[in-house]
Amino acid sequence: MRPSVFLSLLLLLLLLLLLPFIRAISSSPIEDVCEYVQDSYVDKGYCIRTLKSDLRSSKADAKGLGVIAAELTIAKATVIRSHIKELLKNASNSYDRRRAQAALLIFSNVIPSLRWSADSIASKFYASAGAVLFVALDAASACVGVVELGDAADDYVNLTLLAQAITLHLR
Repeated sequence: MRPSVFLSLLLLLLLLLLLPFIRAISSSPIEDVCEYVQDSYVDKGYCIRTLKSDLRSSKADAKGLGVIAAELTIAKATVIRSHIKELLKNASNSYDRRRAQAALLIFSNVIPSLRWSADSIASKFYASAGAVLFVALDAASACVGVVELGDAADDYVNLTLLAQAITLHLR
C-alpha cells in the first residue's frame, strides 16, 4: 500500500473516531439546554426557535438562556396586560369591567413576580425562581373564561414552561 493511501485511510479512521467528540464540542448551549428540557413538556424545536429569536442567546450560557426565557415571558405578560387594559377601557357594562379588572390585577401582579424570577435566575437562586415560575403558570388559566386572551394565553404558558424547565435544568 502506498504511504499516501495509508495516511489517507488513517486520517479518515481518526476523523471517524473523533466525530462524536467534535459534535459534543461544537454543540451550542441552546442545543444542550433544549435537548434537556424536551422532557419537561417543552418541545425541543419550540425551545430552539424561541431562544434563537432573541439575539442575546447566541452568546448566552445556560443561565443566560434561563434569564432570556424569563424575560420573554415577562414581555408576553406585558402584552397580555396591555390587552386587558384595552378590554377594561372598552368594557360596555359593569360586569365586563369587573372581569377585566380581575384579569388586570392578576397580570399586574404576575409581572413583578416574573421580573423577580429572572433576577433570581441571574443570581443563581434557581429553586426560588422555579417556584415563582410554577405559580406564574396559573395566571393565564385563572383568566380563561374571565377575559378573552386568545393565542396570547397559550404563548404565555409555553414561555413560562420553557423558563421553568430551563431553571430546573440549572439546579
